[in-house]
Amino acid sequence: MRAAHRMVAAAMLAAACEGRLNHILGIAGSGNSATHLVFTVQPSNTTASLVITPAVVVVAQDASGNADTTYTNSVIVALGANPGGGALSGTLTAASARGVATFGNLHVSNAGTGYTLTAAAPLLTSATSAAFNITP
Repeated sequence: MRAAHRMVAAAMLAAACEGRLNHILGIAGSGNSATHLVFTVQPSNTTASLVITPAVVVVAQDASGNADTTYTNSVIVALGANPGGGALSGTLTAASARGVATFGNLHVSNAGTGYTLTAAAPLLTSATSAAFNITP
């Protein structure tokens, strides 16, 4: 009987930890299906051909703005505004894990002011990032 109590306690602790981790990461699963994408970590200013840090993060959210933690489709990023005629390189397609797609090695080839990224995924409204600059 004690082993069963320990298993229940362990399961409750795991669920509590997962909930706390989701809160820290800004993931509040709602059980509702995703309707749109949101950049939760925006691209930052950087130098041409260097990796954009921190990693860009896109989340699949429901109509209430909660992450759809069951969403597993891939998300594709591309250049939106392209004032410098640059090329976006790196891993441009990322699988969603619990509704979150992380792009850790993106870089833009040419300098320019006011680049944006777009994110798209099947059946979801796409997103456009905040503007960022690439210096020479």
